[in-house]
Amino acid sequence: MIALCLAPLVAQAILMVIDEGWFHRARGLPRRERLGHPIDTLSLAGCLMWLIALPHGDPGERTSPYALPGFLVLAVISTAVVIKDEAVHARQCSVGEHRLHAALYVLHPVVLAAFAALWWLGADGLLVGQLGVTLAFCAYQIIYWNLGWNPWRADGDDEDAAEAEAASTAWYADLGARWYAADDTPIALVRAEARARTPWIGDEIIRTLGPGPHRVLDLGCGAGFLANYLAGRGHRVTAIDASPESLRVARAHDDTATVRYELGDPCAKLPFADGSFDVVCAMDLLARVDDPERLIAEAGRVLAPGGMFVFHTFNRTWQAELIVVKGVPLFVRNAPRAVHVHRMFVTPDEVRDMCAAHRFEPPVLRGSRPRLGWPLWRMLLTGRVGDDFTFLSCPSTKLGYTGVARRDATACDRARDRRAMVPARLALRV
Repeated sequence: MIALCLAPLVAQAILMVIDEGWFHRARGLPRRERLGHPIDTLSLAGCLMWLIALPHGDPGERTSPYALPGFLVLAVISTAVVIKDEAVHARQCSVGEHRLHAALYVLHPVVLAAFAALWWLGADGLLVGQLGVTLAFCAYQIIYWNLGWNPWRADGDDEDAAEAEAASTAWYADLGARWYAADDTPIALVRAEARARTPWIGDEIIRTLGPGPHRVLDLGCGAGFLANYLAGRGHRVTAIDASPESLRVARAHDDTATVRYELGDPCAKLPFADGSFDVVCAMDLLARVDDPERLIAEAGRVLAPGGMFVFHTFNRTWQAELIVVKGVPLFVRNAPRAVHVHRMFVTPDEVRDMCAAHRFEPPVLRGSRPRLGWPLWRMLLTGRVGDDFTFLSCPSTKLGYTGVARRDATACDRARDRRAMVPARLALRV
């Protein structure tokens, strides 16, 4: 009898191995399936847990009044759950995969009936073993499909391509008006961060340098979230970006019509004289360049003595990898395959060392995190980032952080004095 109960379990396992090992990997899984398949597996695990948790008596005499009714409710729920992705399957699956899914759907209630029979026969060890296998498969679905860990992939296979895509900002080019309006793209998270960060930056400039107006350079300005805000506060702003499409959007949203937008590489040598600006900003740029120290050095060169370098970047921690690198493509619609590259994130200690090497005072850092609440949960459920989604400042820099580093005016004065003394020394030698 037990062997008869095990037959549908074996058949289901064989079909799932074929489905997972061939069909899923051949076509890849869209977001809904990546999230939905672990839920399917957990619904099956819930049925097993119910049976295992019931009071144990002699085989054939399991008399708990809640046993079979409760299991029947869970079985109906599990059967309904496993067919929820058929709308996706109808668009994406081949004929062969459709046939395999049909066989799995027929087997599912049979497998559940087999669980109930094994419980009735007292085969508790088999149920516990099946639960272990089911939970292990669920863990695999989460890790492989949702967290991106693939132990079978050869070193460098597809990984470099994913990183190249992440490091590129080409996906910004097609956003157009969506920069300022869309809620179904990671750019909505960038807007939410800007709403929380730009007022603080504006206040920090006034607090540190006085009322101004001040000369501001915004490197990698994108669609002008920061540049247009600072221009609105009366500053003289120059902004550089490598995307002409983004610059067109930025100009269209410059209500002051005073920002000087320039097309160029913000990570190359800047076309400005030494000491041309009072403030240099680099939002989300340090984590997108191969040599962040070169960018910091150029920022220091074009800053006047005592000027401010303002930046935002992500920390190279496991928390940032889980939430920023893995979480955003998983939970936000229309995200590129990889929005960021973890190895390119910069730790606070690295930023401090780079700033010290180029005559900046130690930077003051300010951490940030999403605000917990309904807007966050709604994003996790729907993939959309509403305008009520907000970020908060916090002491921890584990995820991302904004920093302000002042150009060391004393060091600049000493360097200028040394350069001025060179002709005099040469004259003495003559």
